[in-house]
Amino acid sequence: MNLWAAVERLVDEVTDPAVLQANGLQLIAARRWRITGRAVPAVWVEAERSAAITALAVPHLLIRIRGVVPGPILLLKGAEIAARYPDPALRPFGDLDLLVPNAETAERALHECGFRSAEGDAAVARPHHQPPLSWPRSPLPVELHHALPAPPWATAPPVAALVATAVPAATGVDGIETLPPEGHAVLLAAHAWLHYGPRLRVRDLIDVAVMVDGSDPAEVADLARAWGLGRVWTATQAAIHRLDRQRGGDLREPSLADEHLARWAGALWAPSPRAAPRALAQTIGRDLQPWPGEMWPARLARLGRAVPHALRSAGAYRSEKH
Repeated sequence: MNLWAAVERLVDEVTDPAVLQANGLQLIAARRWRITGRAVPAVWVEAERSAAITALAVPHLLIRIRGVVPGPILLLKGAEIAARYPDPALRPFGDLDLLVPNAETAERALHECGFRSAEGDAAVARPHHQPPLSWPRSPLPVELHHALPAPPWATAPPVAALVATAVPAATGVDGIETLPPEGHAVLLAAHAWLHYGPRLRVRDLIDVAVMVDGSDPAEVADLARAWGLGRVWTATQAAIHRLDRQRGGDLREPSLADEHLARWAGALWAPSPRAAPRALAQTIGRDLQPWPGEMWPARLARLGRAVPHALRSAGAYRSEKH
């Protein structure tokens, strides 16, 4: 399969910009629509400018972080994936995801050198990372991960084991590392499944495909099984191979309810059918419980704001910053 030819065909067939945005294809679509003579929405032009600024900010921010945070730093997801696209400007990302052995120590070091909470006084940690931080005048928040973002029923390796396998990151910044492509590909599949279950976005499929390109398929499949993600990996690979047969009309913009139901259904791809009931309980529980450090009243308030909008577009709801 020619991945990029399949993606370009999908972009050409979709007429609704919101559907392309929901699938993470806005930057690819902006360039493609411009080439083919279609009008590019103003919001995509702004997204292209933002992506260019973000790309310039990455190395400077990483150098600053490397200068004050002790120990290994592994760059995950966005900026590292973008380096594998035909043009990094085609892959949007909105933060720097860094895996470190001691996230609390790293957080203190960044606070001491001038980083501040990106969410103000209301900042709370997430299940896999500390509250986002920001550097004055930088467009990129920084998320310090203390664990890999994966479904709660997965068995991803501890941070120390991941650090032991680290390789230099594509950014070229001294002292910034990343996971080997095989592990990174499994992580990307796990992260996508964590948020979208079997209803993966096209961009998530592209990310996995470009990261795994050139790797031994059997080695990656073995690694996925070791992480408890063998069935997830098989389903993700099947979805990638279907891209060349998928039609633009098949793509949809999910509602908030669609996303939650798909995420919960993703538990059915737990390591075995017998493990599925427990995985489902873990997945629903993770969705409904407060984030680390968040009190139940704040969590219930977030749920209360979301429920009336359950049938609305998930993207539109988030864009209003509820």
